[in-house]
Amino acid sequence: MPARFWGEAVRHAVYLLNRLPTKALGDHTPFEAWMGRKPHLAHLRVFGCVAYVKNTTPHLKKLDGRSSPMVYLGVEEGCKAHRLFDPRHGKLQVSRDVVFQENSEWTWTAGADHEENLPEFMVEDALDTDEVIVVADIEAGIEDVAPPATAVVPMTRASSPSTSSSSTHTTTSPDSHEGPVRFRFIADIYANTEKVVGIDEEENEVMLMMSEEPTCYQEGATKACWSLVEFGFKKCIQEHAVYTRGEGEASILVGVYVDDLIVTGSSTGRINKFKQQMMIEFEMSDLGLLSYYLGIEVEQQKSRILLRQSTYAKKILSQFKMADCNATKHPMEPKTQLHKDLEGTPVDATECRRVIGCLRYLLHTRPDLSYPVRMASRYMERPTTMHHKVVKQILRYLKGTIHFGLTYIKGPQEISIFGYSDSDLADDLDGRKSTSGMTFYFNESLVSWNSQKQKTVALSSCEAEFMAATTAACHALWLRSLTSELTGEKSKPVTLFVDNKSAITLMKNRVFHGRSKHIDTRFHFIRECVENGQIVVEFINTGEQRADVLTKALSGVKLAVMRQLLGARDLEPCQN
Repeated sequence: MPARFWGEAVRHAVYLLNRLPTKALGDHTPFEAWMGRKPHLAHLRVFGCVAYVKNTTPHLKKLDGRSSPMVYLGVEEGCKAHRLFDPRHGKLQVSRDVVFQENSEWTWTAGADHEENLPEFMVEDALDTDEVIVVADIEAGIEDVAPPATAVVPMTRASSPSTSSSSTHTTTSPDSHEGPVRFRFIADIYANTEKVVGIDEEENEVMLMMSEEPTCYQEGATKACWSLVEFGFKKCIQEHAVYTRGEGEASILVGVYVDDLIVTGSSTGRINKFKQQMMIEFEMSDLGLLSYYLGIEVEQQKSRILLRQSTYAKKILSQFKMADCNATKHPMEPKTQLHKDLEGTPVDATECRRVIGCLRYLLHTRPDLSYPVRMASRYMERPTTMHHKVVKQILRYLKGTIHFGLTYIKGPQEISIFGYSDSDLADDLDGRKSTSGMTFYFNESLVSWNSQKQKTVALSSCEAEFMAATTAACHALWLRSLTSELTGEKSKPVTLFVDNKSAITLMKNRVFHGRSKHIDTRFHFIRECVENGQIVVEFINTGEQRADVLTKALSGVKLAVMRQLLGARDLEPCQN
């Protein structure tokens, strides 16, 4: 330790001597002689050891560091906290929220009551690893699904085309990870905290990948967005992550996700020119035709595009030891009604939440799983054997439909948008609220779907359908505006199919009569949309209602029919 910390060392030594036996007092300590009781020693740490202090800055972003390595300088007098030295800023700091590493395990200390107003600590042996930030600010979050075997760590980038760039790639194996590196001296911390390192997962493969300054991915994404504006792109008003340039055949669309770009357009030459512009401005990698993105497998053919998450589905089954389970034909038994089951036998809530969390991400390409997964999500607070049985049923269904996904067929230049709205009355046995379901299509390709519990209780099936249609109408207007903004064409009415004639009459009737005066005013928004010609409501038979699978559990035969109408098909082997 540098000489300037000599006073801190003496102070800590005196604190320890007052709590250690002396010859003058026999087996007693000075603290015991003064206070009349034995001192607490559980809070003591080695002077000069490394401590990781929680970052309490408000409004932290997702990728911001949650802790900083500091040097332990003893106990703060007069309060229940530690004295720490921050080598990055050269300042002393007092904090209670500190993580120490002892015997290759993490222990968490937090202030507690103490009779002499000095620190006393509660040590928890099992700290949630999702909250731990390891040395050099490398985030050590544990993925719900098994992480990739390697991680690429970009270190630096060229600040301008004329600046030479260098990068260092580090490969680590999760199986061989033995916890954070231990530091014994301040010089070691200085040597290992010069850069904030970010981990780019192996699964983040896209057409174009930008490796920005590792200090902040958001900063890199912001620079990329500014560059797009300088290149003549406009940010979409309806979707801020999408940028457009040009019109008609000359148009280019760019989707931005952190520091990754997805580029599409009708002209290959213009796309290549855009790539060259970005490569001059940034250090980038061209990954070619989009085939894998955030766990979604993309297969681009001449007349269609296939989306599936079969690899991710296999990881889920393998992680939760269901890879060899028996498959079933439906994800949820027909006419199943879940409730809180307060008298049921509780199961491991953490494990149940992990399974449901993994399944929720699978819904990006599996609309047939939306309803059962949403239903299981409602009871994650206190799951019982009843809810666990439903979750296992979903996994068994997933085993038999691993390769299912969505098909997008090339259609005419003129895009038509239509959707389906449906509702199931009072399927929530606890709150008696209904479930709304909606699906929307560009031509015959499914682009949006949702299964959600309604906010208020409906008194009739007509009212439940009316509220579901209003929610669908809001989403339809957004799709209508987005399509018009991307294509540059004038907005056209969206056709909404509803299977309840009473609800349709209520939408088209201007009279505020007794059947609707108790309904919340916001749900009458759909009337205005119908009057203005933005939404066209039409009746459809229940057997052809494509949103039916999003509101209730169906039998195997009907589920197969609805799955076909949604466009979810078995894509392995690819079927014509």
